[in-house]
Amino acid sequence: MSAGERAAGSGKASPGKLAILYDGSCELCRASVDGVMQFDNSGAIEPLDLHREEVRAQFPGLTRENLLEQLHAVDERGRVYRGARAINEILRCQRGLRGYLAYLWYIPPYAWLADWQYKRIAASRYARDPRGKLKGKAAPER
Repeated sequence: MSAGERAAGSGKASPGKLAILYDGSCELCRASVDGVMQFDNSGAIEPLDLHREEVRAQFPGLTRENLLEQLHAVDERGRVYRGARAINEILRCQRGLRGYLAYLWYIPPYAWLADWQYKRIAASRYARDPRGKLKGKAAPER
């Protein structure tokens, strides 16, 4: 039995993992997860496309509507982190200097600014390309 099968319906990530539930139909979201996986030095990040039925079955307490609204991270104890706080949790998992970036969360007003910026970008994520630039906007002439 795989770790995923053991965790099915539990509302928890696999042991030792941080499940990242992302919108696989969004170019920006997929590119962001690819970036996270390249940045990850912990091996603890487990990206899961929220559109897959087995993923939603593993986390029955999270509605599709809420999952589509913002990134969700769920740890092995079942704690849920949303939006910018989920990104901070990804940082917290990292080893070495990368992990120290998570402490920025505790410097006022970093958490507020991170949450504001996250919500601003997430609200227009389907209108953005994989680099985060708005689609259809002409580059300024120089």
